[in-house]
Amino acid sequence: MNIKERKRKIAKKAPRLTEIIRGTLIKWRQQCGKPNCKCHKLKNYRHGPYWRISYGLNNRMHHLCVPASSKERIKIMIENYNKLWKAIEKISLLNIRHVRSGK
Repeated sequence: MNIKERKRKIAKKAPRLTEIIRGTLIKWRQQCGKPNCKCHKLKNYRHGPYWRISYGLNNRMHHLCVPASSKERIKIMIENYNKLWKAIEKISLLNIRHVRSGK
């Protein structure tokens, strides 16, 4: 299989750009504002779990709360981003090989 065919095959398997999110899905539990709540005494009683996406933008970290109902879809979109990035790296290496070969 030549380089062009390999690149096409990789690009075909890659997720669509419209279905990606760059970030990390984080699960956390939280203390509430009620001073007498048992969540202040024991970590096991903290409220949640809640979900958020953590991502970097303009040299700052940002966090976005995610509804529990959207968690699975968000997880897939983050996995898609990672798959797309790996596809980009593979195609880039093939292009480097092509340049090195002088063809």
